[in-house]
Amino acid sequence: MFPLLAMTVMLWILWSDTVRPRRSSRIVYYIRMLLFMGMIGALYYNLAMYPAAFDTNARVLLGLATVVGLAGVVYFFLRAKAAVGQ
Repeated sequence: MFPLLAMTVMLWILWSDTVRPRRSSRIVYYIRMLLFMGMIGALYYNLAMYPAAFDTNARVLLGLATVVGLAGVVYFFLRAKAAVGQ
């Protein structure tokens, strides 16, 4: 189940950033934003190309993974914006 794997990895990246005592540079946050947007794109690409592989449960997980991905993009954007002054 690709959406479950994607959501797990995205949540792990978010968690690891929140427990890290020092901030990363802005470029790291921008790379993470690109990774999260790329993961969302890959999920929807797979949905468009292989719709039979996505039953109802997989589509629900896809929606949850999309929410986690968008929340991650917003989180890393705000962290990058806060890192500008440092």
